[in-house]
Formats: sequence, C-alpha cells, structure tokens
Amino acid sequence: MSEEPLLEDVMTTPVFTMLPMETVRRAAEEMTSRGIGSVIIVDSRGRLLGIVTKTDIVKHVVAKGLDPSKVKLSDVMTENPYYMFSDAPLREAAQLMGSKGIGHLPILDPETNKIVGIITKSDILKIAPHYIDLVYALRGR
Repeated sequence: MSEEPLLEDVMTTPVFTMLPMETVRRAAEEMTSRGIGSVIIVDSRGRLLGIVTKTDIVKHVVAKGLDPSKVKLSDVMTENPYYMFSDAPLREAAQLMGSKGIGHLPILDPETNKIVGIITKSDILKIAPHYIDLVYALRGR
C-alpha cells in the first residue's frame, strides 16, 4: 500500500440517520431491516447530535423493561459522540476507536460539518487488518 487510505475512501455511505424524537422501536426495526448496528441522530439540518447502537438499546431499554415504542432516541443516545472528518487517515480513526473503545465512528464533511459516512471496527479490520492492534490493544489503557 503506497499511500494511507483516507476515511472518505473507505467509509460506508450513505448513512442512515434519524431525528431525536423518533422512537427506539422504529430505530430497532430500521437497524434490523438494514442490517446495521447503529443509527446516527441528527437535527433537522442534518447536523450530528448523537448515536444509538444495538448495545444502547439493550442496556437502556430492554434490560430496564421499558417499552421501546415509548422511549425516544434522545433518551438513550450517546450525545456529542466522537467523530472524524472524511479527509482524515484511516489509521487515525483506528487509533481513536481503539483508545476510546468506540465501535461506530461517524464521519463528517470537513467543510459543512454534516454527516457523510460511518466506519466501524469491523470495517477497519476488513479494509486494513494490520490495524487490529490499534483497534483493540489500546482499549485497556
């Protein structure tokens, strides 16, 4: 590999987004039908507000016996999640994800700050398996 890949070259796009007032049930249905593990939460202008993962739904709704059709995404989302810009190197994303224990990383356009993609740990391991140490080894620190 002659040059480090950039996130814009390897990110998954388009990204499925939802508004914060939508329900966890709808998010779970969409995640299941689309085969995805997270939903990016945006405001009406498409700006990143948060992220909801399958784990969030299990921990904050299912395990507590709450009704997913009554719980809003804003109640369970991770607010102000870590993100990177699309022109950043893949290696930097792998380092951030490993050091912070992040499984899903939103990717923003550096000029508009709007969501343009997402990358996951499994994406990185498929694309660049030599980054496995970055993605997992740093987590214990």
